[in-house]
Amino acid sequence: MYDVLVRSTLFGIRNADKIVNTNDKGRIFADVGQFTKAARTAAQLDNVLGKGTSAALDAMNCAANGYKVLQKAGKAATWASNHVNPLLIGAAGYRVAIADDKPQALKRETLGMTTMFMTEAAMTHFFKSNYMKTVKSLMKNKYAIVALSILEGVTFVLGSIAGSTIGYKIGDMLFPQRKKKAETKAIIDKTLKEIQNTNQAIKQNETNKTNTDKNLLA
Repeated sequence: MYDVLVRSTLFGIRNADKIVNTNDKGRIFADVGQFTKAARTAAQLDNVLGKGTSAALDAMNCAANGYKVLQKAGKAATWASNHVNPLLIGAAGYRVAIADDKPQALKRETLGMTTMFMTEAAMTHFFKSNYMKTVKSLMKNKYAIVALSILEGVTFVLGSIAGSTIGYKIGDMLFPQRKKKAETKAIIDKTLKEIQNTNQAIKQNETNKTNTDKNLLA
C-alpha cells in the first residue's frame, strides 16, 4: 500500500511541476486524480498518517453535505483517481492538439506513452511475481516490509519516467519537427555559403599572387 501512496504522490508532484512551469496544462485532471488516489490510499493506512488523513477526508465529506458543487467536485476527483491512465492519454492528446507540427507530435506522444505503459506493465508484473512474493514472505521486520514497499513505489516512478523519456527521445530522432528541419537546412545553407566564400577568397589570393609574380618577373 505504501508503494501506491509513494508513486501517486511523486507522480502528482511531478505533474504539478509540469503544469506550473510548462505549457502542459492537460495534465491537471490526471494530477487531481493522482493526489486524490494518494489521499485515499493514505487514509487506509493503519497508523497516525492514515487516521489523520481519514479524519480529514471525513471532515471534507461532512463539509460538502448540502453543497452540490462540492459533492460533484468530490465525485469528479474520485473518478479521476480511478482513471489516471486515460487522463494521461487525454493530456497527451492535448499536447498534440496545441503542437505546431501535429503529425510529428502524434507520433512522438504515441511512442512516449507506449514505452511508459509498457515499462509500467513490466514493473507491475515483476512486483507481483512469485519471486517478489517469496522475498516478502521471508521478511519478518515490519519496517523492512514498509521500506521495500516504498522502494517499489520510487522504482515504479523512476522506471515510468525512464520509459517515457526513452520513447520521446526515439520519437525526436525518428520524427524531427518541421521547424527543426528548416533550422537544419538553414545551417547547411549557411555552411555551404561560407565554404563558397572561402573558396572564392582562396582563388582571389592565388590570382593576386600570380599577378604579383608576373610583375616581379617583368
